[in-house]
Formats: sequence, structure tokens, C-alpha cells
Amino acid sequence: MEIAGHRGARGEAPENTLSGFRHLYQSGFRAVEFDIQVAGDGALVVIHDNSVDRTTSGSGPLSAFTAPQLARLDACHHRQFPDASGHPADWPESDGVPQLQEVLAVLADFTHLQLEVKAAAEADVATVVRLLPEMAKPFGRRAVTTSFNVSYLERIRDAAPSLPRGLLVEKDYSDDVTAAALALGCVSIGPHFSLCTPELIRRAHAAGLRVSTWTVNDPETMLKLRDMGVDSIITDYPQLARRVLA
Repeated sequence: MEIAGHRGARGEAPENTLSGFRHLYQSGFRAVEFDIQVAGDGALVVIHDNSVDRTTSGSGPLSAFTAPQLARLDACHHRQFPDASGHPADWPESDGVPQLQEVLAVLADFTHLQLEVKAAAEADVATVVRLLPEMAKPFGRRAVTTSFNVSYLERIRDAAPSLPRGLLVEKDYSDDVTAAALALGCVSIGPHFSLCTPELIRRAHAAGLRVSTWTVNDPETMLKLRDMGVDSIITDYPQLARRVLA
């Protein structure tokens, strides 16, 4: 079962930062999930929230910042992280909010990337659909764009059918999630781990869909999902997952 770092490795390093992605790489992992948003100047940036308050030194909606302004914020010191001895410590580096192309450069030899698109506004969806396919092209089938937003998945399917897609699910789907993913031309489904059952995984695999579940931080749950046949877990603690699943 593949271990993918969540937002880099957000339990071990500052989430969605260049130094966090380098930490994941240096820890020996080559699978990652991260979030794509649209900055105020239309640039694609890597940050989870619609505001900068939680993860940076700044304050305000993401749309109020250009990409250069986001780069000047401190996105590494909003909390502490375990040092080599396991004690909480300040992160030794300082990074701002990165642009997507910067992150992709760090992840150039990763084997699996999940690019979660957060865009909800129609204008942001259009921006991602216009810019993302060319940026992701060098990765081929290694890069999958994922989203809860069905409209986005429809748009990106029509604009860039060769870019792999994945449908994310956080609560019981009103329809068959496997059928919904196939209708969108997806290669994977991403259910919350609480939704994973042997039957769901069996149906997904029978349909040729990969199952990548999130966000799995509990050792017992990691082992349970492996036994179910899940293909990939997304976790804040990839080094813990590696020890548990060894």
C-alpha cells in the first residue's frame, strides 16, 4: 500500500511549503498530496485554506494577495514540529506560500502526485482548467488532479482528457460513487477513510479504479485499510505510517 504525504507531511513539517515538500523527499517518500488555489493575480498557488490566517504570518482572504505577496509571508512558523529527538521545536527554515510551478520543480521525480483543486468560484475553476494541464504535462500519468467539485472534474475532463482525474468523497454519496467516478472519466476515488468498506473497494477495483483514502493518522486504521486492499493512504505522518506498515 502506497503512503502519500498529506500537504507534504503536515504532521512533520509546515504544510504546503517548499521546505515541507523537501522534507518529504529527504525522508524517502515519492508520493504526495497537496492543494491548489488561485491567488488574487490569477497565479496557481499551493495552500489549503481560502484565507492566509491559519498557516501564515498574514491575515485576510487569499484573493487579496498576489503570488509575490504570498511568497513574502511566513508559512513555516504558525506551529512547532517534532525535532530529531521528537521534542516540539521551531521549524529551521522560512518559506512563503509557493506557486505551483515551484512545487512541481521540487517534486520532479515523484512517482505519484495528487493535486487537489479547491476552486469553487467559476472564475477560479476556469483559471485552473486553463493553466493546470500544461503545468502537469511533464508528469504524465504520475499526476492526478482530484476534487470534490464535480463541475471542475467535468470541465477539466473536457479541456484536458489525458490528465488523470480523481473524485474525492467526504460523506456518503447519494449515488454510487464508483459509477459517478466512471461517468467523470476518473482513474481513482478518494473517500474519507471512515467510508472505506471491503465492498466499496471491491467495486472500485472491479471498475478499474484506484482507491486513495484520507487522512489516515491512526496506526490501527492504517493496518485495517491495508487489509481491506486500499491502494494508497494519505497521512500527516508518513514516517509513522512507514513504521506501522513495515
